[in-house]
Amino acid sequence: MPRWSGGLQNVAKVTNHRHGKPAKVQIRQNVLDAVGRDVQVFDAFAGSGEMHREVWRKAGGYVGCDQKWFRDERCAYVADNRRVLRSIDLAPFSIFDFDAFGSPWEQMLIVAARRAVRPGERIGVVLTEGSMMKLKQGGIPKALGVAAGLTGKLSGLARWRDEIIERAIGGFAHRIGCAVDRRWQAAGKSAAQVLYIGLVLTGVSDAVERAADSDSRREETFAGLS
Repeated sequence: MPRWSGGLQNVAKVTNHRHGKPAKVQIRQNVLDAVGRDVQVFDAFAGSGEMHREVWRKAGGYVGCDQKWFRDERCAYVADNRRVLRSIDLAPFSIFDFDAFGSPWEQMLIVAARRAVRPGERIGVVLTEGSMMKLKQGGIPKALGVAAGLTGKLSGLARWRDEIIERAIGGFAHRIGCAVDRRWQAAGKSAAQVLYIGLVLTGVSDAVERAADSDSRREETFAGLS
């Protein structure tokens, strides 16, 4: 299977798993520190606000989105995040958080199509990648397949999961016109085998060549989570 650059999904939000929280908090803090604390964050699966309380409240601005309304101080859309991402101006946001249960690649592809990144500009993306169960069943989320450049019927996808995610991250970087500068990742040990991934990307002028050829650096790998 050809390898694309990467450094590093059904779209229901679930409560953060207690064993994954420390890694998720640390990854978001790393991304915020790398991109800069004066930036604005779009939290596409905002939920009850746990990641806002832990990290995103320190950012220069924050807008959340969830299909459930929560009575708190956050600014948030109560809507399908895909409709919101297709409707609002994404230019003010420099960090996008996709803490989905399953596969948030549809949302990531929307951002890649609508968020122009200037050469030298830095953006951050945080995602929870939970497509392993579907891969084990012989399927692949459609948007993940698009991002990874996979078409047709494929078999044995589960054993290629890491390679598929690498290709999808490379495909995302290619589409948004960036190279992956830094990456943090933590892996869960539950049956779902969820990955928690943080990316820092920089806009490049020769996006096609740079995004296709450069490898991202995995800055930190956290211990497996039970």
